[in-house]
Amino acid sequence: MDAKEAKECIEQGLDPDEVQRLLVKLLQTPSPQTELLEREPQVLALIRDVVRPELEAEGIDAAIDDMGNLIARLRGAGGAPGLVLVSYAMNAAPSTMPDPYSGEMVDGAPFGLEGPCGWGRGACEQKGSLAAMLSAVKCLARSGWELPGDLYFVTSTAGESGKHESLDYVLSSGAIDARWGLIDGPPEIQLGNKGRIDVRIIVRGRQAHSSRPWDGINAVEGAVKVLERLAPLMPYPEDKSHPELGRVSLTPTDIESFPKSTHTIPGECRIRMDRRLLPGDDADRAVQQLADAIGVIEPYEIALEKEEFMYPCEVGKEAGVVAALGNAIRTMLGREPEYSFSTAANDTGLLNVRGIEAVNYGSRAVRFQHTDNDLVPLKSVVESAKVFLFMALQR
Repeated sequence: MDAKEAKECIEQGLDPDEVQRLLVKLLQTPSPQTELLEREPQVLALIRDVVRPELEAEGIDAAIDDMGNLIARLRGAGGAPGLVLVSYAMNAAPSTMPDPYSGEMVDGAPFGLEGPCGWGRGACEQKGSLAAMLSAVKCLARSGWELPGDLYFVTSTAGESGKHESLDYVLSSGAIDARWGLIDGPPEIQLGNKGRIDVRIIVRGRQAHSSRPWDGINAVEGAVKVLERLAPLMPYPEDKSHPELGRVSLTPTDIESFPKSTHTIPGECRIRMDRRLLPGDDADRAVQQLADAIGVIEPYEIALEKEEFMYPCEVGKEAGVVAALGNAIRTMLGREPEYSFSTAANDTGLLNVRGIEAVNYGSRAVRFQHTDNDLVPLKSVVESAKVFLFMALQR
């Protein structure tokens, strides 16, 4: 079908009340980040007991892999690029948010938002876009519209874990054959993001009873010396800057000593450093920069270990997926697309490295993330669903 016909079909076929029903249902289902991360039972249950049954109700076969990720495929009849929509199940912990799983529809005006909004933990981040993608896929299956190429829908067990493991597992399975990708994001086209390498610095001394400190080598004191060596690199380890993403940063995020015992000089101290990366940066070089700055600190033994890594990402406005997404926004929403970049690390870089041209788009509202006012405008979720539908029908 042509663009005009696609728009008419979407306007008639997408039911805003159905979008609201799905949004509320998702918000009422807890799926918080815990120490178990992607293996948290509540995260797995959201995918297994909520998302999959909604798809199966429309006759969509939705597989769940060994990590708990959901993968569904709607076959297309033509040779258009395969498109994958990536959503997430895990949300931030409820913390101090009141009624974090009420799913109540509230007036957005007190929060500077238009119309009714869904209230609940993860609303402004993962669950708004998840509701939009799920609504779009269900609408496509129900309508029977012919797709110009295959459409894949993924609900990842990640969302707050800060690593590629979940989506990497999906891509490595060979279940996705897509050339374009849209990952949960803001209501503008997010063209890029910083990457991140977590570095664990291990400082080893010698434990002893704290009544005889001269018998030990206090690893905490060694950790202080390490941080002093790194201080000139914080918060900006380099002067270079990206026009949209700014400069890279270096931040200590965790420090812990061992053994966990009273009245003991600790023999080991571990510091975790968060080192952000710009597109084109070499993670190994960034780690070596820290090693060079620390150098040798006698009498301590110091080791650096690379932990979680996420790719930086940048996609040009001339990219096919960007042009198609811009056309979808113009056609369905009647406005010019806006563009943005994110200082956070996400999965978009992984898709691009794997040969899937991808950007972020959805209903995500950054200013409400992880706050006590976690909500998303229903209008934004409906608009995102319309754009996802148009992208599925017009490639």
